[in-house]
Amino acid sequence: MKFNKLSYLAVLTGGRLALGQEVHGEGAEGIEMGPVAFLWPADRPWSAEADNIAPCGSASGPTNRTHYPLSQGSVSLSIADDAWNVAFSIAYGNNSTAQSDFTQQVVDNITAIEAGHQCYKVADIPDAVEPGTNATIQLEYWSSMDDELGGRNQSFYACADITFVETEDFDIQVPCFNVRASEFNLPKDDGDEDSATTKPSGAGETNTEGSDAFGSGLTSGAKAGIAVGVIVASLAIVGAVAFVVLRKRKPAPVDQERAIAASKGMANVTSANSRN
Repeated sequence: MKFNKLSYLAVLTGGRLALGQEVHGEGAEGIEMGPVAFLWPADRPWSAEADNIAPCGSASGPTNRTHYPLSQGSVSLSIADDAWNVAFSIAYGNNSTAQSDFTQQVVDNITAIEAGHQCYKVADIPDAVEPGTNATIQLEYWSSMDDELGGRNQSFYACADITFVETEDFDIQVPCFNVRASEFNLPKDDGDEDSATTKPSGAGETNTEGSDAFGSGLTSGAKAGIAVGVIVASLAIVGAVAFVVLRKRKPAPVDQERAIAASKGMANVTSANSRN
């Protein structure tokens, strides 16, 4: 079964993306998320009335907690619009309600992000934190919405509630990938399942400068491989010819020499008898 880019992202995000919707969340901005939201771990329910209120930008408290590894953790974002001064902090406890609770910064400050998806590695968790500990990861950033404050920049918040588990017990496949909205297209109306693709920088470009004996369609690596193959084959042929020539020049075995001498002796006897 083939997966186009849209299907692939939908699988990674647990099927939250609908066909025909911008996969980076643009269609959801102002409806179910702000300009930026957690893709993983799952964040608290969003509301336009609370998304500018610290520390979590939500009218809801901790409800669903995501299992999170004590080491090698990450956070993944769905980005509907450009944002600046992005910061991630963590607070340990069952329900952190004050901005001052979020004392540990777990990702270096990010100056700017653009629409798409981004994934970031989280800093080491203190050794004192044990499996079963509850915590909340806070996302804070600057962005704007057209229908708020005349489109001026403002602070936004979002929180994801987690429970730490031993790293070896963590078996969730995290949707950790980086792609900008400008790097993929939505499927065409004709249903071409391969039409939504990501084209990495420089992909599909053909080198048209000149040609040589191996053909302009071959890469330099392929040409080098062919040249090496020709040389090895030539050496093998030369070696085989040399082996045959040397074998022909090799002295006759002792048994063969005796047979030749015996035949000469019989010839001499026959000659003597003929004289008699």
